[in-house]
Amino acid sequence: MLKTSSEGYLSSQQDGFRNHLCVLPCGGVTDHAVTNWTADVLKYYASYIINGSPADWMFHGFIFTPVSVRKNRYIYPKYAAFGTLGDLTDWQEWLNQLFLPGQNLHALHEAAAGKALDLWMTVPYPFLHQQNFGVVGGKLLHFNTVEDRLAAVKWWIDQFLIRWNAAKHLSDRLIFRGFVWQRESVFDFDEKLVLETNLYIKSKGFHRMWLPFHGSYMCLKWDQLDFDAVVTQANLYGNSVNNMYWIESCANYAKHFHTGIQIIGGKGVLYKDTDLLDYFNFGLPDRSNYMKSAFLVYQFPGQTLKEMYENRIVDYIRLYTFIKGLYSKISYPGMPYV
Repeated sequence: MLKTSSEGYLSSQQDGFRNHLCVLPCGGVTDHAVTNWTADVLKYYASYIINGSPADWMFHGFIFTPVSVRKNRYIYPKYAAFGTLGDLTDWQEWLNQLFLPGQNLHALHEAAAGKALDLWMTVPYPFLHQQNFGVVGGKLLHFNTVEDRLAAVKWWIDQFLIRWNAAKHLSDRLIFRGFVWQRESVFDFDEKLVLETNLYIKSKGFHRMWLPFHGSYMCLKWDQLDFDAVVTQANLYGNSVNNMYWIESCANYAKHFHTGIQIIGGKGVLYKDTDLLDYFNFGLPDRSNYMKSAFLVYQFPGQTLKEMYENRIVDYIRLYTFIKGLYSKISYPGMPYV
């Protein structure tokens, strides 16, 4: 049974999986986006690096999620309008890339440096507009039916587990915990698909996670979809019309509906340099109090932690202290709250 904290959050202490996860997106809409992760980058995630050497642990687990594996072709539905929808070839190629020697899963295994890390895998989303996905089990799949969409999802889950079970050496440092539903909203046409997918994953003995945004469709009824963990992000906070109090609104929602909290530290036009400080400050006991009590998932769009370490090491140190529960409030010029 899932545990909740005294504040109402999905608790930081769960049976069967660990807190402080980081999302690792594979591919993106820019040439800068990381498609294949390497150990020299991932070491800054698995360990707290000081003077080039590991000094302590950093994140306890990782979520690999596919965006794109071929130029201008997108698996992640958020980016579908930027190019062509991914098909069976893209889904298969992502599997291949996950298990490339020296990259992605093998790189994380190397970066773990003897520690045990939790591993979660995002299931590619079967986008409704894909009407010529490819042949699975002797049948050409079209995503205008739940049956074909579910067949594609089950096929990918099975293929991943076959590859994972064959790479037995990875499991001495990587503990595979379960699968993550990719789309951040669950619309009415997805409800049956999500539930059937989760029941299938459950039958395989693995956990189910969802990372919705605050206010997304079905986020109020997530417990009806058989997820083990739901972790909410403060949608549209950053360089937008919503100020930092949107984080507080998201936290109030998370308390009421027993979800975790996502912390987003991005770089680019959608984000501000003070975003991470706002997330950290609001996580303290005198604000929303999620630093130690809530289940937390972190995302860093538009940057890697290696880049943060090299260019903004103060942010990297602050991140470490927050993960460790040692962070104290830091003010910045123009900060509107005290």
